[in-house]
Amino acid sequence: MKKTITALSLVAALFTASTIPAASASPAAPELPAACAGLVQDLAGKLTKTVSSLLPLPNVGAVTPLIGDLLGLVTALQSSGCLPTPPVSVPGVPIPVKAAEYTGPVDQCLPVVLNLISTIAGLGGTVLGAASGALPDVGKLTGLLTTLLKTVTDLLSKCGLPAPPGGLPSLPGLPGLPVENS
Repeated sequence: MKKTITALSLVAALFTASTIPAASASPAAPELPAACAGLVQDLAGKLTKTVSSLLPLPNVGAVTPLIGDLLGLVTALQSSGCLPTPPVSVPGVPIPVKAAEYTGPVDQCLPVVLNLISTIAGLGGTVLGAASGALPDVGKLTGLLTTLLKTVTDLLSKCGLPAPPGGLPSLPGLPGLPVENS
């Protein structure tokens, strides 16, 4: 019995000694896949086209395909391992094919990804709702675009994505949003 207690104490001491240094070491920032910079640059380009197509006068026909392009870029960022993929619990919902697994800070990044998808969908709903002939409310579009640009800024900083060359677009008459990258 004494030998068992001594052996268990020794195993516990070795386990503790081997796990404490690993737990206290600061984790290295994960390296992003090479495709992330290009996809972020494409996202910034589509955002620039979206802003110029909606303000000062909305051109619903020009921006309608851009909404799909923006959602496609979010999916491409997820499948490249640049962003986390939201967990899917609904049967029948297609899950994007993953070429690489996201290794960044999921707890900070995933809520921003979900917010980005929601904001793009809200913008799409407003634009497509106006596709019946009436122009969308410019004030509502300005608010949605402001939210979209702020969300993309949060995405860059909280998900560790590189800032696009030239930064993100700004709304006409409003100062550009600063891009922070941690």
